[in-house]
Amino acid sequence: MEKKNIYLIQPNYLYGKSAHLPYAAGTIAAFAWNNENIQANYNLIKIQFLRENIDEVVKQTDNPFLIGFSTYIWNFEYNKALAKRIKALYPTCIILFGGHHVGPDAELLINYNFIDILVHGEGEEPFTQVLLSYLGTLNLESIPNLSFRKNGKFINTEYKAYNGCDYPSPYLEGYFDRLFDIYPELDFMFLFETNRGCAYNCSYCDWGSLKTKIRQFPIERIYAEFDWAVKNKIEFFGCADANFGILGRDETIIDRLINLKKTSGYPQKFQTSYAKNNSERIFNIGKKLDENDMNKGVTLAFQTLSPVTAENVGRSNISIKHYTQLMKMYNAAKIPTYTELILGLPGETYESFADGINQLIKAGQHHSIYIHNCEWLPCSTMGSKEYVDKYNIGTTFIPLNQPHMESPKGDEIPEFSQIVTKTYSMDNNMWINMNMLSYAVQCFHHMNLLQFFAIYLFCEKDVAYVDFYERLINYTAHNPLTVCGQVFGKILRMLQDVIKGKGSLVCYDERFGDIAWPLEEYAFLEIVCRHDKFYDEIKDFLISFDIQEDVLNDLLLYQRNMIKIPNKSDTVFETGYNFHDYFAVIFEGNKGILVKQENIVTVKDYNAIVTWEDYARYIVWYGRKESKNIYTDSVTVKEK
Repeated sequence: MEKKNIYLIQPNYLYGKSAHLPYAAGTIAAFAWNNENIQANYNLIKIQFLRENIDEVVKQTDNPFLIGFSTYIWNFEYNKALAKRIKALYPTCIILFGGHHVGPDAELLINYNFIDILVHGEGEEPFTQVLLSYLGTLNLESIPNLSFRKNGKFINTEYKAYNGCDYPSPYLEGYFDRLFDIYPELDFMFLFETNRGCAYNCSYCDWGSLKTKIRQFPIERIYAEFDWAVKNKIEFFGCADANFGILGRDETIIDRLINLKKTSGYPQKFQTSYAKNNSERIFNIGKKLDENDMNKGVTLAFQTLSPVTAENVGRSNISIKHYTQLMKMYNAAKIPTYTELILGLPGETYESFADGINQLIKAGQHHSIYIHNCEWLPCSTMGSKEYVDKYNIGTTFIPLNQPHMESPKGDEIPEFSQIVTKTYSMDNNMWINMNMLSYAVQCFHHMNLLQFFAIYLFCEKDVAYVDFYERLINYTAHNPLTVCGQVFGKILRMLQDVIKGKGSLVCYDERFGDIAWPLEEYAFLEIVCRHDKFYDEIKDFLISFDIQEDVLNDLLLYQRNMIKIPNKSDTVFETGYNFHDYFAVIFEGNKGILVKQENIVTVKDYNAIVTWEDYARYIVWYGRKESKNIYTDSVTVKEK
C-alpha cells in the first residue's frame, strides 16, 4: 500500500543569518515515527522552518494526507494563510493545528473552517495517536486533548496531563542533519530541554496552564544532543526549560557544556530562563559561565514589585531585601545579571510601576532591567474570558513585537502581537506614561548614557532614581529640538499611535542593519549616532540639579568618554576626581567616597567596531546583557 504524505510546518523569522532549528516539530516527528505502524504507513516529506513564499510552498506540496502546523505569535497568520490555500487545493487533506497559539477550546475550528483538528498542550502523544486513528487502530474521541468536528458538532476530548519525558530526540534521530547541507549560509541556533513543566502558575504565562509536574529528560539524551550540536559547530545553545537551575543536576549539565567549549570551542554562548527563586546553585552556574565567557546574563526576574499585582497574577517573588543581597553578591563577582519586569499587569499603576523600578535600581541593579509589555496569550490564565472580565483587560493589536528579526518583505504576511494597554488599574494614558519611563530608564540608565549622573545624584544629593528620569522625560518634552527631545518625541508619537491601533513597538533603520529594534535600543542608537551633540546639549538639564561646577564638568567628561562608539581610538583625558574608583565601589554594592584627586584616565578599545551596523549588532544587540556598550576593564587611571 502506498504511504500517505505528511508535512510539518514550524516557520520562523530569520535573525540576520541566524535561524532556529524547528525543535517543536522535530520532537513531534521523532516520537511519531518511532512507531512501527506510522513508519509503515506514513512518509514525513518535509519539516518547513522558514517563512517561504506561500505560492512556492503550495506548488511543492505533493498530495498531502495531513499537514501539522506548530503555531505561535510569530507564525499564526502565515500558518492560517498557508493552511487555507492547501485546503482549497487539496480538500481532503487533514489540517491540524497545535502549539502555544491554540487556545483551550474549539474557537479556531469555529472561526476557520479549513482547520480540521486542534491539539491542546503538548503534542508528541496526541499527534501520534491522531495518525494511528486514521489507520483504524484508534478513534479520535478516545484521544485526549483534541478538538475536532463530527457530524456538524464540535467535539472536545478530555484533558490529560502527560507525565512521561523519555521521548526520542529529533537531533539524534537525524531529522535536522540535512539542513546544514541545504542551508550552508545559515547559522543555526540549538534549542534543547533538560526538563519539561513548571512549578508556577503565573496568569500571563502559558507554561503553568499545562498543569504538569516537572519531568526530567534522561541525562544521556541531553549529553548526546550536546555532542550532536558540537559536531555541527553550533555556537549558540538555548535551553528551553521554564526554570533552569531548579534541579541539582543543572550545575553538572553546565559543567559538561563548559568542558565541551574548552575541548571543542563550542558552544560559545548559553542562554536560558533561570528558576524564579534565585539560589546559590544559580549563582554558581552564572559564575562558571561568566568565567568561561559563555554567560548571556543571569535572570533575576520579578515581573512586578506591587503586592496587589503579584496576587492578581499568581506570582510570588523573593523579598527586595534578599534581592539586594543577591545583587551585591553578583556585582561583587562581576557576573552580569538582568531583571525582568512586565508592564501592564492588572493591579499595576504608574506609581507602583515607578516605585518598583526605583527599588530595583536602589538595590543595585545598574546592569540591566528588561521591561516587556504584557502580551495577551490565548493559552494563559489571562487568556480566559473570566480573567479578562474580572480585571477589565483591554488589548491592542500591533505588528509583531519581536525584536531583532528581519524586516517583513513586500509580500510578507504580517504577524501581530496583542498587547495589554488597559486594565482596571491602568488607562491608555497611564500605559503611555509607564512606557515613556520604561524606555528612559532602559536607555539612559541601563544602557548607561546618563547612568553615572543618576548614581551620583542619588548617592550625594538623595535624588531618587525615578525622579531623575521623570525630570529627564519632562526635559525632552520641553526641548523637542534637542537630540533626546527628537528621539523621545518620536517614541511618544509611536505609543500614541499604538493606542489608535496603527503603531508599533519596534523600529527599522538601514543604518543599523535589516533588524527590528526595540524602542529603548533604537533610542540609544539614535542618540549615540549624535554622541557629542547629545552631551553638549544635556548639560543644560544636568545644571538644574545644582551640581558643583567642577564636579559637573568632570563627570560629564567622564560620562561621555565611557560610552563606546564606532571607530573610537584610544582616549586620554584628565579629571579632578576619582570617578572611576568611586563608581566601581558603588557597583559592588558599597558606599563610594568621592575624592578630589587629579587623574589621567586612559580608555582603550581593543576590539573597536568600525561600522554602525556591526556596532548595533555586536554591542547593542548581542552585548546589551553584558554591558558591552560601556568601557569597563579597558580603563586605566593614574594620579597626575
